[in-house]
Amino acid sequence: MYLAYHELKSAKARYGLVVITLFLVAYLIYFLTGLAYGLANNNRVGVDQWHAQRVTMSKYADHNLQSSTIIAGQFDRSDLSKNVAPLGLLAGEVNQKSDNTDLDTYVFGINFSSFIKPQLTSGRQARHNNEVVVDQRLGTGQLKLGTKIKINGSSTYYKVVGLTKNNLFGTLPITFTTLGTYNKLRFGSTTVKNMSAVVYKNATDVVKKSGLETTTVQTMVENIPGYTAQNSTFSLMIGALFIIVLFVVGIFMYILTIQNVSVYGVMRAQGISNGTLIRSVLAQSLLLGIIGVGLGLFANQLTVLILPAAMPYTNNTLLVGGFTVGLLAVVVLGSVFSIKRILKIDPLDAIGGAA
Repeated sequence: MYLAYHELKSAKARYGLVVITLFLVAYLIYFLTGLAYGLANNNRVGVDQWHAQRVTMSKYADHNLQSSTIIAGQFDRSDLSKNVAPLGLLAGEVNQKSDNTDLDTYVFGINFSSFIKPQLTSGRQARHNNEVVVDQRLGTGQLKLGTKIKINGSSTYYKVVGLTKNNLFGTLPITFTTLGTYNKLRFGSTTVKNMSAVVYKNATDVVKKSGLETTTVQTMVENIPGYTAQNSTFSLMIGALFIIVLFVVGIFMYILTIQNVSVYGVMRAQGISNGTLIRSVLAQSLLLGIIGVGLGLFANQLTVLILPAAMPYTNNTLLVGGFTVGLLAVVVLGSVFSIKRILKIDPLDAIGGAA
């Protein structure tokens, strides 16, 4: 570590370029990680709050909740219990009574006595077909208790009686209403008894029915349109950045090693062991990594403070910690390229200037 520190101190400008490069790449990795996790979280956070294990949908829906319809007769309402909850899903737009601005939402038709009912931050659960509970992000907080809204251009106004938090599906805030209202909005009448799915709290609660297919909640989430493709894209980008770090550090360290061939030759002529030189190179790269990655992490935390609330950005401690360790490991691995060159240095040739 002593040799590493003094080598870095004697060539601040050259090693400073390495630090700046690591800082920029690390910052980009952290930012993309937060954005990817935030988008993924916003796709599924409303579903995660169910704490359910299984979902039954139409077998023709291909595990896509938005494509599923379970008609009356396919599922007996008598099979519902405290651990078995009906669910209706509808993509929609909300308009306030005093404002014609369209607010995108997903309408969840539920039984408000079931285990998938939302946890409220204020107000109460819906009791009648003309009442709704909305996520507080809908309209960036414009909707308050008592606000009257239209859904999908309906002639009926629905009153906001409750507010909830972190209930999003497909990145959109959820509007919770009764199954009767869901059927009226989708099929034109509250007397229709259709639903989109049946949610089971436990796998042991599953009731098998003809024409229906049961899957895990995770599989259902993975079939949200765009969810898997989005995660794969971000994973590929982040993986590519790790490879870039590996080669950038490797190239920088190799060039700096070539420039210091004579120095290493003198050190070897003085009897300094290969192990000491190797540890010095590894320590140099680790110090560079700690400084560069540390600055990237610090800058990322500052960025979080100024991001708009509407941006789907969420830091995950485990992911950030894992990527930090991974970046430092890649930085150290990149220095391995120059170790082989050091071990081949002939002290006499190096001192004479011919490496």
